[in-house]
Amino acid sequence: MTAQSLDDYLSTVHHIRDEWDIPDHKELWFRAEDETHLETRLQPGLYRPKADGKRKAIHELLELENDLYEEFARCATQLTDLKLDDDDWDPYFLMQHHGVPTRLLDWSDGALIALHFAVRSKSAPFKNGCVVHVLDPNWLVDLLERDSDQKDAERRWRKYNRSHPHDTREDDWDLLYLPIDKDDVKDPLLAIPKLPLLWDSPHVSRRVAAQRSRFIIFGTDPVWLSNLANKRGSRLYSIQISAGAVPGIKQDLRDAGITESVVFPDLDGLGRELRQVWEARR
Repeated sequence: MTAQSLDDYLSTVHHIRDEWDIPDHKELWFRAEDETHLETRLQPGLYRPKADGKRKAIHELLELENDLYEEFARCATQLTDLKLDDDDWDPYFLMQHHGVPTRLLDWSDGALIALHFAVRSKSAPFKNGCVVHVLDPNWLVDLLERDSDQKDAERRWRKYNRSHPHDTREDDWDLLYLPIDKDDVKDPLLAIPKLPLLWDSPHVSRRVAAQRSRFIIFGTDPVWLSNLANKRGSRLYSIQISAGAVPGIKQDLRDAGITESVVFPDLDGLGRELRQVWEARR
């Protein structure tokens, strides 16, 4: 599917909703990517290979992620009013939103917000296009819940909980997706699941709220979602935005009030928005 203008893009979103027969009150999720990132599409930052195409072993990347997670939780406390505890989701979401590679893949339930992310960093001459992925999250939740991988994760967590009743709750099996501590990495009951998990993120910061953020937390398979997109009957589509359509879409988004300072409600966002004005007028 392609879109050459903002109207075209919104019409395509409406078409997808109709094709999937999604009720008006149900959300769609959207994710922006550059078309030059074809080899790493729908992969979280932690798993994206280096420029030479090589990727470290998954267990090495998970160890690295835990080191980053612990350091972020230790150092970020002085930089925010939030209380960041170890073994907690808040520092994990925050570190993702502040540029630290994780297994989190950012989505938004706002079609225009995702489109803004698709075109925001592009400037003349416009040589490359971009893509906005559209997902039916309820379909994906149902698919994951039927899979044996999730059932195995829940079973392992219940078994672990029986031997640690004061440390954990039986229904908190999703904690298996947090970065795994070095002391726990050898416990097979605490192994990170293979398949991903969908998450309605807590609004731990104004930025998360403004971007209407949703997340997919990856397990140990870095290409599971991109493979799923290629399967017949998948409710994961891509809307292609050509390079020539980018300037008009950027102007239409500004007219619609979707600007950098709205999506990033802080001084840095305002500064980038005014720099974009300068770039356009100089």
